[in-house]
Amino acid sequence: MELKFQKYIYQLLNKAHYEYDASVKAWAGWIKNMPGVYAQGKNIEEARSELMSALEDRLFIDLKKGKALPGFSTTSRQHAKTR
Repeated sequence: MELKFQKYIYQLLNKAHYEYDASVKAWAGWIKNMPGVYAQGKNIEEARSELMSALEDRLFIDLKKGKALPGFSTTSRQHAKTR
């Protein structure tokens, strides 16, 4: 079973943009509306892996600062029904 937070990360990664940057001879990846979430790699797979790491770091920092994560809810349906 996939964890809710992991699913959220994959949803964001599915919105990522990738482009080959000839000036640095690497693939670049970024997620719109997520400043600072940027990565490079020698191929798209490596760029995606690095982008996932950058995204996780950003999300954990935001959570530590008490910021809400757009589109992510910490309450589950089951938990909400029992209250």
